[in-house]
Amino acid sequence: MTLSWILATLAAVLILGGLSFYLGRLLWLIKQQQLKQQQVVEAKNANLIESIVLIAKAMREEQCELSEGALRLWVLLDHLQLPEKPDAVHTYPGLFKMYDVIKDMPTHQARKERDKKEIRHLDHIREQAEIDLKADILADVHKLLAFFQNQK
Repeated sequence: MTLSWILATLAAVLILGGLSFYLGRLLWLIKQQQLKQQQVVEAKNANLIESIVLIAKAMREEQCELSEGALRLWVLLDHLQLPEKPDAVHTYPGLFKMYDVIKDMPTHQARKERDKKEIRHLDHIREQAEIDLKADILADVHKLLAFFQNQK
């Protein structure tokens, strides 16, 4: 009877040891996967931030139309994954207003397929919004550049 208890205890210890090793291995693999995912997010964020800063500087230097820059910045900001990501609608209201004006306007092939009169009308709306919102947009560009220079 003593030998059977010893063997049963030994088997239980081996089973528990094997399960503990397996659990430890799974936890280690999960940790490695989380680290890889974090590295991917950090690399993506770095690329997004680089693009945001480049576009913002181009807008500030008037090398990029305000409407095009606002559209591009808004999309990039939307894809950014930061723990302390600002609420873009309230933090950058000029960019948001410009984006809101142009977000549904046709581009590329869809623009080519539209009537010229309609395109002129949409261009007028866009150009007027650029004039009306210029100061607000440039203030937001300044805030963006300051924010991302502090992130480095």
